[in-house]
Formats: sequence, structure tokens, C-alpha cells
Amino acid sequence: MPTWIGLLRAINLPSHNKVAMPRLREALTTDGFTDVRTYVQSGNIVLGSRQRTAAAVGRRIGAVIQDEFGLKVPVVVRSPAEIAAVIDANPFPQAAAERPRMLHVTFLDADPDADGVETIHTGDLTRDVCRVDGRQLYVDYVDGVHGSKLTPTYFSRRLRVDGTARNWRTVLALAELSG
Repeated sequence: MPTWIGLLRAINLPSHNKVAMPRLREALTTDGFTDVRTYVQSGNIVLGSRQRTAAAVGRRIGAVIQDEFGLKVPVVVRSPAEIAAVIDANPFPQAAAERPRMLHVTFLDADPDADGVETIHTGDLTRDVCRVDGRQLYVDYVDGVHGSKLTPTYFSRRLRVDGTARNWRTVLALAELSG
């Protein structure tokens, strides 16, 4: 049975979209997923599924969350091989080593707009730097995430896709959990 990594967007925020991880693990297991594990409270799931595509796994996870919690939550799904490729392709290895909490990867839910990619690659943004590689966006928040102009809204408007971000430590932990 293939292993998948599900990344939930915008859950367990201070004021809304509360999803208890033990209850989520139980609901997913009841629905037929196997070896369901979660990492921290921000919506990281590693699980086995009979579904053969990331899209099918994401739809099923989303349906379980809607049925169990009454929430319509975007779900981005990657395979362990795709997570390993994200790690290998990291354009900011120094940031990964020195400040892994400030290096973020946004897992995009579709291919980004080519003109938007060009804009963020060539624009004079801030001291923060970013690079799009396929359906991933790497951002090195040199001075910290809070207060940066490089927000999820900034990227979704330019790339014309949505996604969900994880810091480098979480990316590495998901690779380990799924390996």
C-alpha cells in the first residue's frame, strides 16, 4: 500500500479550524487509511492508502475532515519520493543548516503561473530570497517570517496557485516519518 504525506492548510489557527490530531488519526483509520501518523498540530499526516494518486488521496482526506469536523480544508499531497526530491533540490542549503525554522517550503496545489515565477525570481523583493522549483516554493526568511512582505497572499497572487508552507525542520521530519 503506497505511503502518502498529506499537508492540511489553515488548520489549528488561534481562532478557527480546530482539528484534534488524535481524532483525525482515528477518523482516517476508520475510513480505511493505514499506519496514520501526524506530526505536530499544524496538519501534517503520513499514511498508507489504497488510492493510487495524490489527487485521490487528497480528496479522500478532505472528505473525512469535512465529515468529521465540518471543515472544508485544502489538502496538498506528496509522495515520500517527492518529499525527498524537495530536500535534494533545496536551493538554500546554508539556510537549512543555519536557520531551519526560517527556511520554508510552500507545497503548491498546482503548477504555478510562469510569468509569476519570473516576477518573483527577478523582482527586488526584500532581503528574503525565494525560488520556485516545480510545484514547490522555497523561501529563506533571512530576517524572520513575521514582518516579511513575502506572505502567502503575495505568492498566491503572483503564482496564481495556493499552497501550504512548512519550515525545513518539518519537511525533514516528514521525510523521516514517511521513509
